[in-house]
Amino acid sequence: MKKVFAPYYIVKKGDTLASIAAKFEVSPTQILVENYLTPSSIKEGTILSITKK
Repeated sequence: MKKVFAPYYIVKKGDTLASIAAKFEVSPTQILVENYLTPSSIKEGTILSITKK
């Protein structure tokens, strides 16, 4: 059976939660919930799992 991994994104300088969400066409809330984060915990270098639903 082939394993499928969720896409991920490494937060870059200047990124915002809203800009990342727009880039992947998901809601900011979905990113937070999926990664068990709060808005203030997203910083440069954070690795985010992002799954389109």
